[in-house]
Amino acid sequence: MYIQLVSMHGLIRGQNIEMGRDADTGGQVRYVIELAKNLAEQPGVTQVDLFTRRLKDKRVTADYSQTFEELGPNCRIVRLPCGGGRYVRKEKLWSFLDEFIDQMISFTRRQEKPPTVVHGHYADAGYVAAEVASVFDVPFVFTGHSLGKPKLEYLESVGWTLEEANQELNIEKRIQVEQDCLSVADLVITSTRHERDDQYKNYHKDESLRFEIIPPGLDLARFFPYYEYELAPHTVDERFKQARMRMVHELRRFFFNPDKPLILSLCRPDRRKNIQALIKTYGESKELQSIANLAVFAGIRSNIEEMSDNEKEVLTDILMMLDRYDLYGKMAIPKQHDSEFDVPELYRLTASGRGVFVNSAFIELFGLTFIEASATGLPFIGTNDGGPKDIIENCECGIILDVTDQEAMTKAMLSTLTNHDQWNTMSANGINRVREHYSWDTHCKEYLKALSEVVETYEPAPSTGVSARSLGNRLENVKYMLITDIDNTLLGDDDALTNLLDLIHRERGRIAFGVASGRSLNLILEVLEKYNIHEIDVIISSVGSEIYYGRDCQPDKGWGSRLRHKWYPNRIRDALANLPYLSLQTGPGSQREFKVSYNLDDHVTPSEVMSEIHTHLDKTRSAYSLIHSHGSFVDILPHRASKGKAIRYLSQKWHLPLSNIAASGDSGNDYDMLTGQTSGIVVGNYDKELESLRENGQRCYFAKANYAAGILEGLKYYGMI
Repeated sequence: MYIQLVSMHGLIRGQNIEMGRDADTGGQVRYVIELAKNLAEQPGVTQVDLFTRRLKDKRVTADYSQTFEELGPNCRIVRLPCGGGRYVRKEKLWSFLDEFIDQMISFTRRQEKPPTVVHGHYADAGYVAAEVASVFDVPFVFTGHSLGKPKLEYLESVGWTLEEANQELNIEKRIQVEQDCLSVADLVITSTRHERDDQYKNYHKDESLRFEIIPPGLDLARFFPYYEYELAPHTVDERFKQARMRMVHELRRFFFNPDKPLILSLCRPDRRKNIQALIKTYGESKELQSIANLAVFAGIRSNIEEMSDNEKEVLTDILMMLDRYDLYGKMAIPKQHDSEFDVPELYRLTASGRGVFVNSAFIELFGLTFIEASATGLPFIGTNDGGPKDIIENCECGIILDVTDQEAMTKAMLSTLTNHDQWNTMSANGINRVREHYSWDTHCKEYLKALSEVVETYEPAPSTGVSARSLGNRLENVKYMLITDIDNTLLGDDDALTNLLDLIHRERGRIAFGVASGRSLNLILEVLEKYNIHEIDVIISSVGSEIYYGRDCQPDKGWGSRLRHKWYPNRIRDALANLPYLSLQTGPGSQREFKVSYNLDDHVTPSEVMSEIHTHLDKTRSAYSLIHSHGSFVDILPHRASKGKAIRYLSQKWHLPLSNIAASGDSGNDYDMLTGQTSGIVVGNYDKELESLRENGQRCYFAKANYAAGILEGLKYYGMI
């Protein structure tokens, strides 16, 4: 197997992971790195590549700018350029993902073999992985890690409006991509039953979609038991011993009596982590204060004023509560800790003093910190909402409860700290059973078993080329290709059209020529005949759902076979039948095998109804793409179809770099063929729907000239003529 993993956001490197540096560098980063390394060690796996963004930003270290980082034999991080080099949070990445897709496709084409599977982690990487898997016609695996619908529910419960959530988090975009991923995925991997049954319950899923619950593994070489310092100190890596001394000295700065047992909390400074509840519980219990100290490691910080609003508010609250309850000398709030060595030592230090780990987050989808603590022999207390239920069932190494019940929290901490038999039992259970249930070897064997079954049952589309050898040879030997929209792009200025056609004729040995349109094939042929356009190599018709070659229109049957994957047009027509502002288009070519087309009522603003249309379409469990253009047309296509995806398919099939394909258009249904690595040309008479291409900094040329003259201007700009 050649396994491709994709994880787009956060600071990803193999050593000294900056866990907690920001909201995007958390457990997912650690998970994908450990998954990659451990998968590569399994029999039958020949290569594992973990794809992420390449960063060139003075605010982060230079190792994030290296294209390759070896994680071990047959395993590496592959960093590809996308959206410039600046490090941005995940909500700002969406407009750059098509560029990353093109980079990843180009990279993959240069490898010795195509991937066996492509696995996307989180919605942004799911978007990328689904497209790459489609291009190479291999299974797509999805892991959400956390999901947009539950997050939106929480945000609305604490007073956010949908508009605020969209502005700050692009939440509806994320939710729609998650729904799209579920529509096309061949396998979804979750960590817990709660994730499968509760987190995904409000998404529409086909009954045949396979879910596998495979808990993450743990690096047991880092999270060894606390008593190894007494029984076998000579076996402990010196770096852990140094971290231990560093943490001892750091904590002693805060405590009057540093020899008391420790109540330890480790988390990001996020309101959902509910850190304030733990401090309030401790601050209002004189008994807890008399027998234990409290240490809260809330992320990594240097200057609170420079942090995000959410983190700044939480940390300010922590400082104010420290003062309100007068916890000086009893509570530590250190600013720095290293995830590689400091964190395991904090667990072991706490266990050596017979303390307790407390995670007071409202919900934990898995609960990685719980198994980390347990593996070292440190009992935990945490939420009964989410993944910790599975951990307790498997390991019996802590107490789960309603973290909003302060009395229950106090009682659980006092019981764990004072009942030595209970502490000993939970400590031993954690050490023994985490090694049984949460090893990386166990995780990888279950993962590969599921992948093998998916690969064995996957049916790739037939590889059907064009029958005319001469045309095939031509497309494999040209240097450039021009694909242009017809209406208001190719057509509109007869003199400019004549000039363009003359150029195409003169440069026929270098430049292949094609059109891409929402029109059906017959209507395209009528236009080509009317305007005496005879030298045509490629026709992309019906908004990218059909591909033909030459004037004799040989169909690309392989493209059609790809599009049938999870495409249910009858369900779509039934789902939209009762929407009063949509009417099915009529006339020749309006409805095709891979295109369901509607007229949108003139009195409706598209932005006001698109969300409702998506909601109805999601219920069909069909893998679809929705395209609206010119303010009055709505096309629903298979998820694998669009003008842009057809162009990527042509690039892959005919081994022509995307940057050597000029794509020209004027309206919204040209949007995705103008993004990414294609040499996009927007003619001067473009619709305002395309203005966002300029705003998002896409690799796209906005011509001053209109119609075909704008195409010529763009070809000159890219150096193709």
